[in-house]
This record gives sequence, structure tokens and C-alpha cells, in this order.
Amino acid sequence: MRKLIFGTMLIMYFLSSAQNEQAVQELSLDECINVALERNIGLKRAKNNQLIAKANRFQAIMNFFPSVTAGINYDYFLGNFFDQNAARQVSATTNTSNPNLSANATLFNGFANQYSLKQRINEERSAKANVDNAMLNVRASVLSSYLDVVLSKENLKIATERVELLENQLDREEKRVSVGVGNLDAVYNLRSQLSNERQNLIDARNLVESNMLTLIQSMQLDPKNRYDVKPEFIAEEDLLADLEPFDLILGEALELNPSIEGAEADRKAAKYNLKNNSAQRLPTITAFGRIGSNYSSNGALNPETGAFEPDASFADQLRFNEFEYLNFTLNIPIFNRWRTNTNVQTAKVGVLNADLDYQDAVVSVTNLVQRAYLDMVNAQTSYSAAKDNLEAQQSIFEFMKKRFETGNTDFNSYQESLTNKNRADLQLLRAKYSFVFRKRILDLYRDNE
Repeated sequence: MRKLIFGTMLIMYFLSSAQNEQAVQELSLDECINVALERNIGLKRAKNNQLIAKANRFQAIMNFFPSVTAGINYDYFLGNFFDQNAARQVSATTNTSNPNLSANATLFNGFANQYSLKQRINEERSAKANVDNAMLNVRASVLSSYLDVVLSKENLKIATERVELLENQLDREEKRVSVGVGNLDAVYNLRSQLSNERQNLIDARNLVESNMLTLIQSMQLDPKNRYDVKPEFIAEEDLLADLEPFDLILGEALELNPSIEGAEADRKAAKYNLKNNSAQRLPTITAFGRIGSNYSSNGALNPETGAFEPDASFADQLRFNEFEYLNFTLNIPIFNRWRTNTNVQTAKVGVLNADLDYQDAVVSVTNLVQRAYLDMVNAQTSYSAAKDNLEAQQSIFEFMKKRFETGNTDFNSYQESLTNKNRADLQLLRAKYSFVFRKRILDLYRDNE
């Protein structure tokens, strides 16, 4: 008995675990967007590029500072050589060392460092805009996929109701035939139509699965798990509210859209890159300084007494031989195998391409906003008409249904009224969801929030 109870409990545990593993996770639209933003690889890559741009900008700032190096060597000389510390020719094995501290600074290079810094600043702005644009694209993609899922689920609901309605009609008509008061032609027609509608139901269910897979893939979730979307609440007043003027929406989109901001930053960066390359034609002035000393195992001259001290220690020789050195260099470019001219010409083309990219970004955003706004206006207009049409088709269907059940109309008329009602249902749903989602897409292009 104990084994039976234990086995039953164990089976129930595994069944409960399996049900939990296969539980459907419902996701709202905001949850879908947040998951996609967290997991999207393209967005992560854009953020990495932003880190690189930030590092390049910091390096451009550091280019204004001098470079400082410290060095020390320890040499062995064998045979005859002239020892400068001892100021004589020696033939003994000698150890020498030259510790030093050096600094090198660019005093003037045609303002190339200034142009480079401004170029890097704009490249960082462009990288940030690319991150914002990647986020916008992820949000827009999830919105579109979410809309497809919602509409396909509504279509599945209509197809299910249509099959259930025909099944009830077929069952009723078969019972009437069995008692001799029904129409056998209607039974055959209902069976044929029901078969078609069941196939349509399968197609609608497959479309839901396909659109759901697309949504899951856009969020980069594991398709082995089961997910579903929560229905979006749509208030009636939102559908009938007055729309903002198109010029206002377009103006805000052009002003705030990250793709345009990025293109503008790239255009400025290209111009500073051209100035940077042009600066290579100008002379450069650099300064070099060094503080150091020398040591030799043969000894050194004491500058304070003027006497040669063959046993002077390492520390004493560093003090005796300490020196400071300062150098200024003027470099005038004369001919470098046309490299500077080639770089300047390439930079000029880069400026032209950056201008074209900016124009293309403006045109793309304008086209997207125009299309989304037109779809929103059409959806709002269609909603009112679809609502009235559905009420009319619903009344016609109820009337034809009663006439068909009483044998006062043929099956084709009844079927046509049902098809018109279902079509009106779907048109109303498409108009309603299309309006709301197009409005949200427009809001994305206006403020990317």
C-alpha cells in the first residue's frame, strides 16, 4: 500500500512538473519590447561600438598631452673603447648605465589634434544615435510582429466561431432530416462548407503559430517554450479622437529621429576628418626634453672638485653626470609620395557621401512617417465605417439565419450572409488594431520612447 501511495505521489509530481514546464507564458506588448531590447544582438553590437567611440574620443583628448617615458640601460663593454665618463681610452671590461626621463610634445601640427577631437566627439554622438536607432527598430519590429499575432488570433477566433456555428446548423439539419422535415440538400451543403471551414480553421491556426514564432524570434526566446500574447485594451474614445496635424508629427520626427541625428553627426565628423587630413600639409613643431645621467665602472669626474674619482659609486656618478636636454624641431612636408593629397581627396568624397547619407535618412524617415500616418488615418476612417457595416451585417445574418432555419431561404443566401458578417468582423478588428499600433509607431519616430 505504501509503494502504491508513493508511486502515485511520484507520478503526480512528475505530471505537475511537466505541466509547469509546458505552462504558457503570457506576454504583454511592453514585456515583449523589453525582452527584445534586452536580448537583441544588433543592439548589443551598437552599444559595443558606442564604447569604442567613447574610447577614441578620450584618446583624442590625450593627444594634447606630452608623452613621457623613463628608461635605463646597463651595458657591458669588452676590449678597447673610449669611456666618456672617465674621459680616456680604456681596455678593461666596463659596465655602464644611462638612466633618463624623456618627454615629447607637439606644439603645432596645423590644428590636427583639435580637428581630430571634434571628429571623435561627433563619431561618439553618431554611435549613441545608432544605439537609439537600433532600439527604435527593435521596438518597431516587435510592434509589427505583435500586431500580426493579435490579428491572426482574432481571425482564428472568427474561424472557430464559424466552424462551431456550421456544426450546430449541420446537427440541427440532420436531426430535422431524420424526422422527415429537413432538407437533404442543405445537409450536403453544410457538410461541404463545414469541411472547407475546418481547413480554413487549420490554416488560421497555422498562421497564428507562424506569426507567434516570428514574434518569439524577434525577442530571441527559445521557441521550445510556450508563449502567448495578452490582449491589448483599446478604448473607444482613443479610436475616435482627433488626430494631430501631419506637419507637426513629421517635424518632431525629423527633429528627434536618431537615424537623422546619427547622419548629421557623421556629416560633421566627415568634415572634421577632411580638415584633419588637410592639416597634414602644414609644418609641425615638436618639443623634446630629457633629464638623465651616466654611470661607468671606470669612475667619473667630480664636477665640484675637478678631480677624477675612479671609485665613485653609482649614486655619486648619477649626481656628477646629471644633464638636462631640450630640443625643438620644425618639420616641413615637401613630398610624401602624394599620400596627403590622396587622403584629402578621399576625405572630400567622404563628406559628399555623408551628405548623401543625411539626405537619405531624411527621405527614409519622411516616407515612413507619411506611410504610418496615412495608414492611421485610413484605419480611423475605416473603423467608423466598419463599425456601422458590422451592425448591418449582424442584423442581416440574424435575419437570414432565422429564415434558413425555417426553410424560407436557400443555403447560398445563408452562407453569403455569414461570410459578410465574418468579413465585417475582421475589417473592424483590423481597423481598430491598425489605428492603435500605427499611432504607437508614430510615437516611436517622434520621441523613441
